[in-house]
Amino acid sequence: MTTAVHETAPTSHGGGLSRLSAGLFNEFSWIWAALIVLFGVCSVVTPGVVRPAALGSLLPFAAILAIAAVGMTVVIQQRGLDMSLPGTMTLAGLLFAKIGFLTGSTLLAVPLTLMIALFIGTVNGLLVARVNIAPIVTTLATNAILLGAVRTVSGGSPMSAPSTLAAFSHSTVLGIPMTLLLALLFIVFISIVTKRSIAGRRFVAVGQNPAAAAAAGIPILRYQVGTYAVAALCFAVAGMLFTGFIGSASQTAGNDYLLPAIAAVVVGGTPFSGGRGSVIASGVAALFMSLLGQMVLALGAETSVQLLVQAIAIVVAVTARYLPDMWRAMRG
Repeated sequence: MTTAVHETAPTSHGGGLSRLSAGLFNEFSWIWAALIVLFGVCSVVTPGVVRPAALGSLLPFAAILAIAAVGMTVVIQQRGLDMSLPGTMTLAGLLFAKIGFLTGSTLLAVPLTLMIALFIGTVNGLLVARVNIAPIVTTLATNAILLGAVRTVSGGSPMSAPSTLAAFSHSTVLGIPMTLLLALLFIVFISIVTKRSIAGRRFVAVGQNPAAAAAAGIPILRYQVGTYAVAALCFAVAGMLFTGFIGSASQTAGNDYLLPAIAAVVVGGTPFSGGRGSVIASGVAALFMSLLGQMVLALGAETSVQLLVQAIAIVVAVTARYLPDMWRAMRG
């Protein structure tokens, strides 16, 4: 009996180490190592990029991208893809500026803009989940309509951002940009909800297998529609912050965020197969993609090269996800 106890103890300890290792080194954790390596490369190749002043200028834009990537992450976890990000971001910035100037109150402009974004996301979700139109087709069509609305609202020219929004976007708390604090708030809140709550576990179940979730009595329509609504809210907040930070609402504000947002989700490790995902990894990947783009530009490359580097990063990230399985298969 004593011998048996001594034999099982190492097995239990080994199992604990295995679980700890699996928690620390998984498909979402490698982006932290990649970010550290990138910082090291930048400090050697382009040291100016990682200086405090340069990082201070980079972090607000990385935070805005992180908020957009959070919205894209929850959609991809439901096996979808929201191509209406550019239109939603741009229209939200314009609507906030216009409503703010018409009413003279930014406190009124914020909820009205978010309500419009919520409507846009709900329509997307209903068309995808209820009418069964492919997500990419639905959101591309929505984006085209939103871009038409952008032209109507803007009248063909950019609008100045309300001074209160500009001041808020540029403000700091203990030296930390307000945009970064908001991004952290989004990431932490959605991460806790999806990982720790009953609704979050049901959300993951719907993304993994909608049929099985429906058979278990989970109202899948509510989660699928709500996913696009949450994504639209994230895009709208990103659009308003971007408008405030640059000081104007243009007709192309969201165009440069679609591919980087998708890249951040993919590089962060969230698969298109649904269910599994990490908004924390997507946020870290947003910083990774922003720093990578800044390094490329600092080397004197054109914007087209930056887009090529983003595409390569997506391919490398997708390939790297399957390397552990390939290694185990070769060893087996």
